[in-house]
Amino acid sequence: MKKFLLILLGKCTIILGRIIHKGSSLPGELVLKLDSDFMGKIKLPNVVIAVTGSSGKGSVSSMIKKVYEQNGYTVAHNSKGSNLSAGIMTLLLENTTFTGRIKKDVFVFEMDERYAKFVFPILSPNYVVITNLTRDQPPRQGHFDLVFEEIKKALSDDMHLILNGDDAYLQKFSFDHHGPITYYGVAKNKYSYSKNKFQNLNLSYCPKCHKKLVYDFYQFENLGSYHCSKCSFNRPNIDYEVTSLNFDKKEMVINHQYHISISSEVLYEVYNILAVFVTSVTIGLDPTLVCNHIHELEKKVYDEYQYQNRIVHVLNNKNENSTTFNQSLLFLERFKDQKTIVIGWREISRRYNFDDLSWLYDIDFELLKHHDIDKIVCVGIHRYDIATRMKYAGISEKKIVVFDDLKEASNEIKFKTKGNIYAILNFDYVEPFNRYMKES
Repeated sequence: MKKFLLILLGKCTIILGRIIHKGSSLPGELVLKLDSDFMGKIKLPNVVIAVTGSSGKGSVSSMIKKVYEQNGYTVAHNSKGSNLSAGIMTLLLENTTFTGRIKKDVFVFEMDERYAKFVFPILSPNYVVITNLTRDQPPRQGHFDLVFEEIKKALSDDMHLILNGDDAYLQKFSFDHHGPITYYGVAKNKYSYSKNKFQNLNLSYCPKCHKKLVYDFYQFENLGSYHCSKCSFNRPNIDYEVTSLNFDKKEMVINHQYHISISSEVLYEVYNILAVFVTSVTIGLDPTLVCNHIHELEKKVYDEYQYQNRIVHVLNNKNENSTTFNQSLLFLERFKDQKTIVIGWREISRRYNFDDLSWLYDIDFELLKHHDIDKIVCVGIHRYDIATRMKYAGISEKKIVVFDDLKEASNEIKFKTKGNIYAILNFDYVEPFNRYMKES
């Protein structure tokens, strides 16, 4: 009877939250206060997939959910992004019967890295996808070594790990894991490079013996083909590898046989798509169907359109995460045109009030010195901090302009700048920037 009443309370709170447009995690928080062990009393489906990591977990979990749905399965997924314990409990309440059984075929959830240790031991996911561990949200996360230890506490040998084999750091999870591991990666291609372009790497030394890692090639930052200069540590055997990548043709090929049409031209989305493919196929879905379904998905990682005779590229980045910004800088490296560059955001974080900007100095803005830049437009609450960072990166002060208001900045861009436009924005500025640029 107690289980029934708590589920009823949770469902009523969910309905109330929808009416007042609040409370994506409140129902779960309320139920857990009344019974801290209640999460473990819910009966889950046979397939439970958890996705965690510093970035990409929302995109990957969402695509996995859609692939399963297109294969005829019903899926529970925290699409609202509530990825802490209370948010996961709310997701369970939304999808459970009054007897406490999840009424879906598959349970997929995006999980905050620091909270995995509280949830994984209870829900026991069959499959755990770890996208990456990088510098991310310094005031909340501290160092990524700390995050690694938190995730490690959450894992058990009955969980099948799905890891990016191009990331030497993620291999640390394999050292003490005695369960199955599936690796994915990207083979050398025309976008790979042999000399390191980024100075602020997450890992430069062997995680086993701490000697210098040697790279045969880089895909991005410390992703690539590597081996230790002293011990036997190296890139693992890759189970699923992008053997051909062509952004011009918008196509990637996995293991020489599985073709996927891609709409994005940024590398991190290739890794996200690959993680989705590997997870789906490893669990048992037909690889050809998965390729078709991924092609049909909406993968809106960046926008591209024209303003008059100028191309506008709008790249969606994650504040406090240097890796996403560095990906955008690597995207710019492929174009030799004259550029107007826009950088800005409305707020750093929605989770806390710290105005920490240390992560700006983990981004290799120095790469911009080699471009033909007309202007760099710094916009938003930290416009002067961004401008200062540009000056430290070696950009001429004459090319840097600052604006508090995004609409005013867009007018400057439209009428007082030259070249194609590259907007490197936090997600909170993407939609309004597009709207202002498309206004007549």
